[in-house]
Amino acid sequence: MNGARTSLKAAIDEMGWPEQIGEELVDSGHVITYEKGAVIFHAGETADLLYVLLSGEVKLYYGSVEGERLLVSITRRGQMLGLVDLVHAALPGGGEPKQLFTAEALSRCSVAIIARSRLSAAVTQLPSHDMAQLMRRLNDRWAQFCERFLEFMMMDVRSRLSYAIAELGESFGIPDARGTLISLKLTHDNFGELVGASRPMVSKHLKDLAKAGVFFKESGHYVLANRGHSPSATVAGAKAASTRVAAAGGDGEKMRPMRLVRPADVRLKRASGDKLGA
Repeated sequence: MNGARTSLKAAIDEMGWPEQIGEELVDSGHVITYEKGAVIFHAGETADLLYVLLSGEVKLYYGSVEGERLLVSITRRGQMLGLVDLVHAALPGGGEPKQLFTAEALSRCSVAIIARSRLSAAVTQLPSHDMAQLMRRLNDRWAQFCERFLEFMMMDVRSRLSYAIAELGESFGIPDARGTLISLKLTHDNFGELVGASRPMVSKHLKDLAKAGVFFKESGHYVLANRGHSPSATVAGAKAASTRVAAAGGDGEKMRPMRLVRPADVRLKRASGDKLGA
């Protein structure tokens, strides 16, 4: 239980809660274990609980009215799941905020749950400065979340897939002599849901990226190759991929060299005003 308390305290601190109030919130948390595949909450439920992932991984899905779904993100330990109405304020239409996503356990996981009544009481204790800091962090979180999807809309499938793989490497990567090993075991269906593409299309692009030496697979795990440290065979594969004629259109246009579209690079280019496609 001490480990769970430590993880919850770290997550509460990251959200910007002052020390004393943060301790009170930690004391009010209830830890629940979910088995792989279990639904933690559904889209449309009232956002009246704060969920913090303490161990394991959780998938967040957005579903359409037609029954299709998009894997929005895979949440790691220490992160907040979904939405929560901190101030218990009703929306202009009279309703309360609802969960946008469905949370499903990707692995056996532990989740801390704090009732909104506890959060509302904590908010009333905050000095104006601390309140502003808390709101700023929540706003920054959702601004980054929205920006990511706007970036996705401007990318083709291969770029979205490359970006998603690099993002997984940042969140779930383990340093390896050959690069970065992604600790999660993901299927082509998972990648398809993550980038909004069909399984056959994802399989084709994953095959091309592997041939180009961007990554390789070992015991069900993806390993991202170190930049400039790929074996000669993968370097040759990358050169071959860079000169491959684009399949669509047959106009003789050469594809760009295959590489990871790294989230950090995208953020840096946007901050400097450079074109993302450059």
